[in-house]
Amino acid sequence: MKLRPATAATTLLALVLASPLAGQAKQAGDDARKKATVATQKRINHYFHDAVFPKLKPCWDRLAGKGSIEIKYLYTDNGKGGWGLKTIPGRKSDLAKGPEDAAVSCMQKAVAGTSFPRESGEKGKSFLVSWVWPVPLPPDAEQQMARMWGSSGGEGGGCDGHGASARCVTCSGSPLSCVYVCVGSDSCEVQATKPGGFDSICSEGGKCASGGLFGLVGTVAIY
Repeated sequence: MKLRPATAATTLLALVLASPLAGQAKQAGDDARKKATVATQKRINHYFHDAVFPKLKPCWDRLAGKGSIEIKYLYTDNGKGGWGLKTIPGRKSDLAKGPEDAAVSCMQKAVAGTSFPRESGEKGKSFLVSWVWPVPLPPDAEQQMARMWGSSGGEGGGCDGHGASARCVTCSGSPLSCVYVCVGSDSCEVQATKPGGFDSICSEGGKCASGGLFGLVGTVAIY
């Protein structure tokens, strides 16, 4: 039977995608994205551990309640090769309102005037960070941090190995669409150039990272 051109093209594409080389290429791409995600998460955790944690701990140790709080931080280019804190635009927690407000107050004082290094090649004017903090801090906090430094990710689930949600987006797939990832962009917009959504154009905004202080991207998270 003679295949029509469209059918032949579809069949060829399916064969290419199913080939071992295509699978290897996808795995290589996934590995590269995971490596880049882990590197970004470690850079941010170094910042929190070195510049924020020492000032935060005395106040955090006085917090009442037990749970966790996810805090959003907005950083902008400080003109000195770093991302400087601009504001804390949001938070989400399972704490009561009193302890949640107290936690945010502790954090605002600890992060005021801080910054973390801007990597060469990083574009955009802003960096949105969504990070999860436990309340109270674990008694073995330093040991957990040490294990995190020696890890390459892939343990547990979520963006920190403990279930942290992916708050960033990126352009992915064919046709392109916006998907949630642990490290990517703070915004994503798709514009179709043809009816049906094919040959789409996808644009991204500023930098973004999500995770937590005591872990790295897990096994089931999108990178």
